[in-house]
Amino acid sequence: MRSTTLALFLLVSGATNIWAQLPPPSQQAQSTPSPIVRDPHSNKDDLAVPLCPAEFNDSLSTDGVSGKADKGTRPPKPTVSSPAKFSSEARRVGRKQGIHEFKDVMSLLVGADGTPRETCIKESAGYGLDAEAAKAVMRYRFDPATNDGKPVPVRITVQVSFKLY
Repeated sequence: MRSTTLALFLLVSGATNIWAQLPPPSQQAQSTPSPIVRDPHSNKDDLAVPLCPAEFNDSLSTDGVSGKADKGTRPPKPTVSSPAKFSSEARRVGRKQGIHEFKDVMSLLVGADGTPRETCIKESAGYGLDAEAAKAVMRYRFDPATNDGKPVPVRITVQVSFKLY
Protein backbone atom coordinates (compact mmCIF):
# COMPACT_ATOMS: atom_id res chain seq x y z
CA MET A 1 0.00 0.00 0.00
CA ARG A 2 1.38 3.41 -0.97
CA SER A 3 0.29 6.70 0.45
CA THR A 4 1.31 10.31 0.50
CA THR A 5 0.66 12.31 3.63
CA LEU A 6 0.73 16.09 3.74
CA ALA A 7 1.13 17.94 6.96
CA LEU A 8 0.76 21.66 7.44
CA PHE A 9 2.65 22.94 10.40
CA LEU A 10 1.70 26.34 11.67
CA LEU A 11 3.88 26.77 14.70
CA VAL A 12 2.76 29.37 17.15
CA SER A 13 4.85 30.91 19.89
CA GLY A 14 4.79 34.19 21.76
CA ALA A 15 2.13 36.82 21.27
CA THR A 16 4.21 39.42 19.40
CA ASN A 17 6.59 37.21 17.44
CA ILE A 18 4.61 34.29 16.03
CA TRP A 19 6.57 31.48 14.33
CA ALA A 20 9.81 33.39 14.69
CA GLN A 21 12.87 31.36 13.89
CA LEU A 22 15.43 34.04 14.61
CA PRO A 23 17.09 34.22 18.02
CA PRO A 24 16.35 37.22 20.25
CA PRO A 25 17.96 40.46 18.96
CA SER A 26 20.71 40.23 21.60
CA GLN A 27 21.82 36.87 20.16
CA GLN A 28 21.30 37.59 16.44
CA ALA A 29 24.70 39.20 15.97
CA GLN A 30 26.42 36.17 17.50
CA SER A 31 24.68 33.52 15.39
CA THR A 32 25.36 32.80 11.72
CA PRO A 33 22.52 31.32 9.70
CA SER A 34 23.23 27.84 8.42
CA PRO A 35 22.92 27.47 4.66
CA ILE A 36 19.96 25.63 3.17
CA VAL A 37 21.32 22.57 1.38
CA ARG A 38 19.70 20.74 -1.48
CA ASP A 39 19.58 16.96 -1.24
CA PRO A 40 22.46 15.54 -3.30
CA HIS A 41 19.99 13.22 -5.02
CA SER A 42 17.90 16.04 -6.49
CA ASN A 43 17.00 15.62 -10.14
CA LYS A 44 16.50 18.23 -12.88
CA ASP A 45 12.85 18.78 -11.90
CA ASP A 46 13.85 19.41 -8.28
CA LEU A 47 16.45 21.94 -9.36
CA ALA A 48 13.70 24.12 -10.86
CA VAL A 49 12.33 24.76 -7.34
CA PRO A 50 14.40 27.48 -5.62
CA LEU A 51 16.08 27.02 -2.25
CA CYS A 52 15.19 29.46 0.51
CA PRO A 53 18.01 31.87 1.36
CA ALA A 54 19.94 30.92 4.50
CA GLU A 55 18.99 34.14 6.29
CA PHE A 56 15.33 33.72 5.38
CA ASN A 57 12.95 34.24 8.32
CA ASP A 58 9.82 32.21 7.75
CA SER A 59 7.53 34.04 10.15
CA LEU A 60 3.96 35.14 10.32
CA SER A 61 4.00 38.81 9.45
CA THR A 62 1.50 41.45 8.52
CA ASP A 63 3.47 42.38 5.40
CA GLY A 64 4.52 38.84 4.43
CA VAL A 65 8.18 39.73 4.83
CA SER A 66 9.24 41.32 8.13
CA GLY A 67 8.63 38.47 10.56
CA LYS A 68 6.80 40.72 13.03
CA ALA A 69 3.15 40.25 13.81
CA ASP A 70 0.74 42.17 15.98
CA LYS A 71 -1.33 40.53 18.70
CA GLY A 72 -4.35 40.86 16.41
CA THR A 73 -2.88 38.65 13.67
CA ARG A 74 -4.67 35.34 13.06
CA PRO A 75 -2.81 32.69 11.01
CA PRO A 76 -4.19 31.34 7.73
CA LYS A 77 -6.34 28.23 7.87
CA PRO A 78 -5.99 25.58 5.18
CA THR A 79 -9.22 24.92 3.28
CA VAL A 80 -7.91 22.80 0.40
CA SER A 81 -4.86 20.55 0.38
CA SER A 82 -3.70 18.51 -2.54
CA PRO A 83 -1.80 15.24 -2.34
CA ALA A 84 1.70 15.17 -3.79
CA LYS A 85 2.67 12.40 -6.16
CA PHE A 86 5.34 9.95 -5.06
CA SER A 87 7.98 10.07 -7.80
CA SER A 88 9.00 6.82 -9.47
CA GLU A 89 12.64 7.57 -8.67
CA ALA A 90 11.90 7.92 -4.92
CA ARG A 91 9.75 4.77 -5.00
CA ARG A 92 12.56 2.79 -6.63
CA VAL A 93 15.22 4.09 -4.22
CA GLY A 94 12.93 3.60 -1.20
CA ARG A 95 12.27 -0.02 -2.04
CA LYS A 96 15.92 -0.75 -2.84
CA GLN A 97 17.34 0.92 0.28
CA GLY A 98 14.47 0.23 2.67
CA ILE A 99 13.57 3.91 3.07
CA HIS A 100 9.87 4.24 3.89
CA GLU A 101 9.52 7.98 4.45
CA PHE A 102 10.76 11.13 2.76
CA LYS A 103 10.08 14.71 3.85
CA ASP A 104 10.14 18.09 2.13
CA VAL A 105 9.78 21.35 4.04
CA MET A 106 8.55 24.22 1.90
CA SER A 107 8.16 27.90 2.64
CA LEU A 108 5.40 29.83 0.93
CA LEU A 109 3.74 33.18 1.00
CA VAL A 110 -0.02 32.94 1.51
CA GLY A 111 -1.52 35.99 -0.17
CA ALA A 112 -4.32 38.11 1.23
CA ASP A 113 -6.59 36.18 -1.14
CA GLY A 114 -5.57 32.81 0.38
CA THR A 115 -3.53 31.55 -2.57
CA PRO A 116 0.07 30.34 -2.21
CA ARG A 117 2.92 32.22 -3.86
CA GLU A 118 6.69 32.37 -3.77
CA THR A 119 7.52 28.82 -2.70
CA CYS A 120 11.04 27.74 -1.85
CA ILE A 121 12.64 24.67 -0.27
CA LYS A 122 13.80 24.73 3.34
CA GLU A 123 14.53 20.97 3.55
CA SER A 124 15.01 18.92 0.42
CA ALA A 125 14.01 15.28 -0.05
CA GLY A 126 15.48 14.90 -3.54
CA TYR A 127 14.61 12.04 -5.91
CA GLY A 128 12.05 14.21 -7.72
CA LEU A 129 10.00 14.80 -4.57
CA ASP A 130 10.90 18.50 -4.23
CA ALA A 131 9.18 19.26 -7.54
CA GLU A 132 6.15 17.14 -6.63
CA ALA A 133 5.85 18.84 -3.23
CA ALA A 134 6.04 22.29 -4.84
CA LYS A 135 3.29 21.39 -7.33
CA ALA A 136 1.04 20.12 -4.54
CA VAL A 137 1.62 23.12 -2.27
CA MET A 138 0.74 25.53 -5.08
CA ARG A 139 -2.68 23.83 -5.31
CA TYR A 140 -3.42 24.52 -1.61
CA ARG A 141 -5.98 27.16 -0.66
CA PHE A 142 -6.36 29.00 2.64
CA ASP A 143 -8.68 31.26 4.52
CA PRO A 144 -6.21 34.16 4.60
CA ALA A 145 -4.49 35.39 7.71
CA THR A 146 -6.06 38.47 9.22
CA ASN A 147 -4.73 41.36 11.18
CA ASP A 148 -7.45 43.21 13.08
CA GLY A 149 -10.01 41.51 10.83
CA LYS A 150 -8.35 42.51 7.52
CA PRO A 151 -6.78 39.86 5.21
CA VAL A 152 -2.98 40.10 5.09
CA PRO A 153 -0.23 38.13 3.32
CA VAL A 154 1.89 35.89 5.56
CA ARG A 155 4.80 33.51 5.07
CA ILE A 156 4.39 30.00 6.49
CA THR A 157 6.16 26.65 6.48
CA VAL A 158 4.54 23.50 5.11
CA GLN A 159 5.89 19.99 5.60
CA VAL A 160 5.09 17.48 2.88
CA SER A 161 5.65 13.88 4.01
CA PHE A 162 5.87 10.99 1.56
CA LYS A 163 5.39 7.50 3.00
CA LEU A 164 6.02 4.31 1.08
CA TYR A 165 4.41 1.17 2.46
